[in-house]
Amino acid sequence: MNTNCIQRIQEAMPNLTEAESKIAEWILAHPELVINMNVADLAQNADVSEASIVRFTRRIGCKGYIDFKMKLARDILPEERQYDPVLVRGDNTEQICRKIFSSAVEVLRNTQEMLDMDAVYQVCVRIRNARRLVIFGTGGSLAVALDAQHKLMKIGISAIVHRDIDMQLMSSSALTEDDAAICISFSGHNYNTISCLRTAKMNGAFCISIVSQRNTPLAKLSDIVFISAYDETIFQSESTSTRIAQLTIIDCIVGNIALIDYGKYNEAIQKSRDAVSANKV
Repeated sequence: MNTNCIQRIQEAMPNLTEAESKIAEWILAHPELVINMNVADLAQNADVSEASIVRFTRRIGCKGYIDFKMKLARDILPEERQYDPVLVRGDNTEQICRKIFSSAVEVLRNTQEMLDMDAVYQVCVRIRNARRLVIFGTGGSLAVALDAQHKLMKIGISAIVHRDIDMQLMSSSALTEDDAAICISFSGHNYNTISCLRTAKMNGAFCISIVSQRNTPLAKLSDIVFISAYDETIFQSESTSTRIAQLTIIDCIVGNIALIDYGKYNEAIQKSRDAVSANKV
């Protein structure tokens, strides 16, 4: 795009469809809100379909909705605030560190407030009784999936995590009503993760998701949804606090499973420690 995002929208206005005009008008009136919205939120506020939002972003020269938000943020935010809204140019090392730590603590606090304890217990029971557990995620969410696999293995629960997308899709097709699936996605709009969950759901598997908002395709497909809070920045899905919130939800699940039958899982913990002890100096 040679011109900025807002200018492109203004120039396109005379040639837009009715739905596209509604989108453009809402964006131009609330650009600072749009950069922190997902597709579903903007569609609801503009009273159009999610597909219309995606078509609109491509109409003005963007690759898609995420690319559009990045370009819009560059129009309206100072460069340093595009990385983190609490940081300002001129902050010293101590101020930057304090602000980032404070943001992470606030995200964890907000995540805890949204955590449904009954849902946590139900998920623990489902995971304990599952014949097979598969965890899906891509990008940064894959790192969380691998961490969950590691922690569950320590208490004797085997979880399958594939890095390859095709392997994820194939493993979802093999699930049954005796199995469980966990899908991790900040946006809740990741096409591959949604495809895996949809297939798992069709096969009768119990489906759990960890997302940032309920009004997303992934959340709507899930039997149980856990919401991870986030700090408002255009790099939300890459932020440390977002990842910490997702990891902490996993810790809550694993910790509760371990204490449901402490004797059994403590024995598994000791065995796993013994197994890796020879690998440490």
